[in-house]
Amino acid sequence: MITGTFNKIPRKKNSHGYGWARTWSENLGVGINHEGYQVDVLYLDHGVNFGGSLNLFSGFNEELETRINNFLEAKVIYSLDIDMPDYGAMLKTRKDVKDKLWCDKVSHKCSTAKTLKSTDISDMNWLTIGDSHTAAYSKENSMVIKTDGLTLNGQIKTDFEYVTNHIKECNPKGVTMSFGNIDIRHHIIRLSADSMPMLVAWKEYGDMLERNGIKVEYSTPWPIEHEERRLPKTGYYKGEPFWGSRSQRIAALKTWIMHMDNLGMNRVEYPEEWISMDGEKYAKDKMESVSSVHLSPEAYRRKNWGINCVQLSDFMV
Repeated sequence: MITGTFNKIPRKKNSHGYGWARTWSENLGVGINHEGYQVDVLYLDHGVNFGGSLNLFSGFNEELETRINNFLEAKVIYSLDIDMPDYGAMLKTRKDVKDKLWCDKVSHKCSTAKTLKSTDISDMNWLTIGDSHTAAYSKENSMVIKTDGLTLNGQIKTDFEYVTNHIKECNPKGVTMSFGNIDIRHHIIRLSADSMPMLVAWKEYGDMLERNGIKVEYSTPWPIEHEERRLPKTGYYKGEPFWGSRSQRIAALKTWIMHMDNLGMNRVEYPEEWISMDGEKYAKDKMESVSSVHLSPEAYRRKNWGINCVQLSDFMV
């Protein structure tokens, strides 16, 4: 089961963290183990915002110790997305963890984990790749690879090396690229930039993939939510949650979409009425409930953008 041993998987279905775990759950066809019970085959979810360190906001407690002991009992462990960190070493440095030999057992168990990336799933032939919003744009039966903070401009500067390298790993029949949200939030207005040259470069890269037999889809940036929505500091750039007024960013988004259509780009389209929704209602109904820039998993593409969607069981424990 998908298990968040060291970082509990949220139960809230409109949580970005839950959305990433659910995407893995759907792709692997296994359940989500919210409570960290003992399972024989454990797919370790490190948390959607894992940055390489163990953040225990409630300290080391009996509940966490039980979850880790259950982790130690697993027969097979897969580390999702990244090589397994040495959680035992992290625990060993903490003053509230007294049994250092137990920490060594955790380290040894971590060393047995096999790394599993979405591109390792052999029975899928479509790849969705891009920034932190990638899972929301992915269709069913699509591998999903994300790296937070990626911009379209950054991809152009590196000649889409990130996308190309992952395509080489899995040789998909098609690819959905997720870029543009950060560019509109932080860079277009701030730099008085024309989005057309960026989109031309993106289309040229996509055309190259098409010539090599790979079908291509391009993400449509999300609608602009209301300016009063509090955002986490991790989403700030140069000390600001966004650049430009909401009306300026709405105009930039509409121009961006117009350019995409003029270029004949195969856009991943959410419902058109989202763009004309009141910004506060859009944020409340379609975005993650807490301070966030992300879409609610209940409104993901895989969930038919939340429209008349039959909710399947998540096989949760």
